[in-house]
Amino acid sequence: MKLFPATFLTVLLTFFLLSARSQAASLTPRERTNLVVDWFTGLFDNSKQVATEPEVPFLNMQNCAVSTVGGVADTSSQYVHLEQYINGNSLLRSSGYEFSPTNSAVSLKVYSYSDRDAALGTCNEADPTIDLSNLAFPSCDLTLNYQSMGFFGTNSPTGCPSSFPFPGSTVVSSITITANGVVSLDLFSAPGLTPFGTEIEFRAVATTNEPIGAIALIGLGSIAFIQSLLRQGNRFR
Repeated sequence: MKLFPATFLTVLLTFFLLSARSQAASLTPRERTNLVVDWFTGLFDNSKQVATEPEVPFLNMQNCAVSTVGGVADTSSQYVHLEQYINGNSLLRSSGYEFSPTNSAVSLKVYSYSDRDAALGTCNEADPTIDLSNLAFPSCDLTLNYQSMGFFGTNSPTGCPSSFPFPGSTVVSSITITANGVVSLDLFSAPGLTPFGTEIEFRAVATTNEPIGAIALIGLGSIAFIQSLLRQGNRFR
C-alpha cells in the first residue's frame, strides 16, 4: 500500500498533462492568441540559467500588453511592448510585438521602434500604449505553433535582415513560450562570419494583473487536488 500515493500521483499528473494539452489544442484562434500573450507578459530574468552557466550574461525582461495610438490597428491583434536589459540596467533591446490569430496558429510580427527612446518606460505607464506610427517596417515575422505544452516559432532558415553586428547581417530567431517562461535564440550571421548566438532561458519572476490562462487554471486545481490526495495517502504508510 505504500506505493499507492506515488502511483496515483503519476496517474493524476499524466491526466493533467493530457487535459492541458487537449484544452490548448481545442482553443479557438482568439483564445490561443490570448493564452500566448498571457504567458508572454510579465517580468522575467535568466538568473537560474546564469547560476548553472556563468558564461551567459544576466538579462532581465519586462513585457506588457498595450493599447495602440497613432494608427489603425488590426482589431483581431494584440500588442505587447518589450524591454530587455543586460546586467540589470543596460538596455539591450526594445521592441513592439503584434500577435494575431490564424486558423491553426498565432502570427507574430516583431517591430523595432523608429524612435526607441520615445517607447522606453511604456510598461510603467498607468495605461500602457504604443504609437503604431513609431513601429519601423518591415517587421520580423514568425508563426507560433502549439507544441507539447507551449508555443514554438522560428523563421529558419531565411531569418530577417539585421544591422548587428553590422549592416547587411541576418538574424535567425527561434522562440518557445510556455506558462513558465520564454526561451529564445537569435543566431546572427554575415558574410565571412560563423553564425553565433546564445540561447536565453527566461523564467517569470513576477506576475502581472492579466487573467490567468486556461491551462494555468487547470494546473492550479489539479495541484490542490493532488496535495489533498497525498495528505490522505499518508494514512496508508
